[in-house]
Amino acid sequence: MNKTVSLWRCTLSTIFVFSADINAQERFKDFTFIGAGAAVEESVFANDGAKPGAALYLFHHSQYGFIDGSLANFAITPWFGISGNVRLSQVSNDFTDLPDGINDRDSSGELGVTIGTLGARLTFLHDVTDKHNGYELQLHLGRAFDTPINNLVLSPYFEVDYRDRKLSEHLYSISPNESSASGLAQFDAKPSWVYKTGVIGLYDFSDKFLGISKLELEHHDSDSPLVQNNLGWKFSVGAAYKF
Repeated sequence: MNKTVSLWRCTLSTIFVFSADINAQERFKDFTFIGAGAAVEESVFANDGAKPGAALYLFHHSQYGFIDGSLANFAITPWFGISGNVRLSQVSNDFTDLPDGINDRDSSGELGVTIGTLGARLTFLHDVTDKHNGYELQLHLGRAFDTPINNLVLSPYFEVDYRDRKLSEHLYSISPNESSASGLAQFDAKPSWVYKTGVIGLYDFSDKFLGISKLELEHHDSDSPLVQNNLGWKFSVGAAYKF
């Protein structure tokens, strides 16, 4: 019990520290942009190396909440909100080339709550679309920093996700039929962890247009044979329109 209380205190203290305002943070308080870019990426599930792709940039932050990629949050108070997420399945031939014989995993819609702020938050999400009926707990930390280059802001981030057994089974398990068809060993997944980090570069070309570059890295802590690569990555460059 004492260890659990200490963990929560440490987590909430970290969220408070990362939520402190600095100059670069101020520009994102009432800020929205949408854009797209070109990317090259390699999924942890891919068995054929890196491939070109596309990137979609979607961001919003105001007193009413935020949208950060696929995660949207409606703020009830400055430190608490209702969150929704669209989980596009990475285990799908729509997004990567899976080993032959492996079935696509369905995407899912999730609802939950967020404690904290855009840059330092703890989010609980539970499936509401009856795809896996599991949940994920996300701890996300990120800050924006001014640089010596005028109009350039860098925003590094780090995220740890805990996935319960149901969500992990949905993504990582290999059924007897899939094992027979693919040659991969049958696998029954247990609760798992995902570690993500990266850095986002934002450059103001004008009052309305923004240049974006993004490097994303992730590691899935699962022994599933579906995890073909120890490290997944994506690098993209593009532009966005600011509202």
